[in-house]
Amino acid sequence: MKFFTLIFALLLSSQAFAHPGHGMEDGLSHLFFHAVFWVLFTAVIVKAVVYFKHKKSKKS
Repeated sequence: MKFFTLIFALLLSSQAFAHPGHGMEDGLSHLFFHAVFWVLFTAVIVKAVVYFKHKKSKKS
Protein backbone atom coordinates (compact mmCIF):
# COMPACT_ATOMS: atom_id res chain seq x y z
CA MET A 1 0.00 0.00 0.00
CA LYS A 2 2.90 2.34 0.67
CA PHE A 3 4.05 1.82 -2.91
CA PHE A 4 0.65 2.82 -4.31
CA THR A 5 0.56 5.87 -2.07
CA LEU A 6 4.02 6.90 -3.26
CA ILE A 7 3.10 6.47 -6.93
CA PHE A 8 -0.16 8.38 -6.45
CA ALA A 9 1.64 11.23 -4.68
CA LEU A 10 4.30 11.40 -7.38
CA LEU A 11 1.70 11.47 -10.14
CA LEU A 12 -0.26 14.27 -8.51
CA SER A 13 2.78 16.33 -7.57
CA SER A 14 4.48 15.88 -10.94
CA GLN A 15 1.70 17.75 -12.70
CA ALA A 16 2.95 21.00 -11.15
CA PHE A 17 6.29 20.59 -12.93
CA ALA A 18 4.59 20.76 -16.33
CA HIS A 19 3.77 24.45 -16.05
CA PRO A 20 5.92 27.43 -17.08
CA GLY A 21 8.37 28.60 -14.49
CA HIS A 22 9.26 25.04 -13.54
CA GLY A 23 11.69 24.26 -16.34
CA MET A 24 9.26 23.92 -19.25
CA GLU A 25 7.82 26.53 -21.54
CA ASP A 26 4.40 26.28 -23.13
CA GLY A 27 4.57 24.20 -26.24
CA LEU A 28 5.25 20.68 -27.35
CA SER A 29 7.16 19.58 -24.25
CA HIS A 30 4.36 20.88 -22.04
CA LEU A 31 1.72 18.99 -24.01
CA PHE A 32 3.87 15.86 -24.09
CA PHE A 33 4.30 15.93 -20.32
CA HIS A 34 0.54 16.25 -19.82
CA ALA A 35 -0.13 13.41 -22.25
CA VAL A 36 2.31 11.13 -20.44
CA PHE A 37 0.86 12.15 -17.07
CA TRP A 38 -2.73 11.35 -18.05
CA VAL A 39 -1.79 8.06 -19.74
CA LEU A 40 0.02 6.93 -16.58
CA PHE A 41 -2.81 8.18 -14.38
CA THR A 42 -5.36 6.23 -16.44
CA ALA A 43 -3.19 3.10 -16.35
CA VAL A 44 -2.98 3.26 -12.56
CA ILE A 45 -6.75 3.70 -12.20
CA VAL A 46 -7.49 0.83 -14.59
CA LYS A 47 -5.00 -1.42 -12.81
CA ALA A 48 -6.56 -0.57 -9.43
CA VAL A 49 -10.08 -1.32 -10.67
CA VAL A 50 -9.00 -4.66 -12.18
CA TYR A 51 -7.10 -5.56 -9.01
CA PHE A 52 -10.03 -4.82 -6.70
CA LYS A 53 -12.54 -6.60 -8.96
CA HIS A 54 -10.29 -9.65 -9.03
CA LYS A 55 -9.81 -9.49 -5.26
CA LYS A 56 -13.57 -9.19 -4.72
CA SER A 57 -14.39 -12.11 -7.03
CA LYS A 58 -11.72 -14.27 -5.41
CA LYS A 59 -13.16 -13.50 -1.96
CA SER A 60 -16.68 -14.65 -2.93
